[in-house]
Amino acid sequence: MNTRNYAFGVGCGAVSALLFAVIATSSPLAFPLYLLAPLPLLIATLGFTHYSGLVAGLVAFLATSLFFSPLAGLVHLLSIGLPAWLMGYLALLARPTETSEQTEWYPVGRLLLWNVAITVTLTFIGALLLGSNYAAFVASFEELIGEMAAHEPALFGHLMSDNPATSIAAIANVMALLAAPISAAVSTVLTVVLLYSAGCIVRASGRLPRPWPDLTALALPTIALPILVLCLVLTVLTTDFAGLLGRIGFAALLVAFCLQGLAILHHITRPIKSRRAILVMIYSVFLFLPGWPILGFAVLGIADTWFSFRTRFPNPVPLSP
Repeated sequence: MNTRNYAFGVGCGAVSALLFAVIATSSPLAFPLYLLAPLPLLIATLGFTHYSGLVAGLVAFLATSLFFSPLAGLVHLLSIGLPAWLMGYLALLARPTETSEQTEWYPVGRLLLWNVAITVTLTFIGALLLGSNYAAFVASFEELIGEMAAHEPALFGHLMSDNPATSIAAIANVMALLAAPISAAVSTVLTVVLLYSAGCIVRASGRLPRPWPDLTALALPTIALPILVLCLVLTVLTTDFAGLLGRIGFAALLVAFCLQGLAILHHITRPIKSRRAILVMIYSVFLFLPGWPILGFAVLGIADTWFSFRTRFPNPVPLSP
């Protein structure tokens, strides 16, 4: 690894630390910028080898630890630095095929499943940090809602009954059911978007080592379906943290299967002249019916496990992203 790669890694790590730290300013742009913190690390890993990505993650950890606190540095390392480096590292894994001299690159579907695994793990650990038991976990939401209602009484005004304590407890229970799964689903999509964006940036610079994958061929490994069923069983038949783990895993995998369903639609619409208009209408559904389309496209992705829809349609030359 040459000095330029090290230097680029140092710069990317500093940028990531800055994006992570900007959340402390509480400005309107702070949270969107915070969400971009993994992007420089992904760019360093994809474009300048995984060694550069390691340097970037280490620099971000040290900078955050020195200028804020060791705890903040550890949070960055475990929730941003290592996951971003691992996703970039896996994306560049390759091996020669046995039948030809061509290189077989790490499948995008397996990369997506790793994304789900990392997201579920981090989300569940975050939930455990809120309370040593499920009652304490719910109580943390009650405390948060109580503080929000005290500062802004109108925020939950239409949900409050004559007994505020009872209303706060009911709202807290709903949030305990839904907050972590929704967070996992959003994080799964966000990581996909950031990895795609980093790939496009590195590809435009001419430094992407692997050929651009055919994203319409995206398919989760077959093990994903039994895991989805297991998560559903945990969700329905268990309570407390076991049920929470099931909900988190189910939500993240549902989003992953939704992406597979969208990949199928991208594939089968390739020969259609009005393809672009059809895809615009499909994605518009996500804006007008938030949440529900995920379930429909996920069902399509799950059904593809058995029926292999893309094998029934012609497969023209892959389109550019």
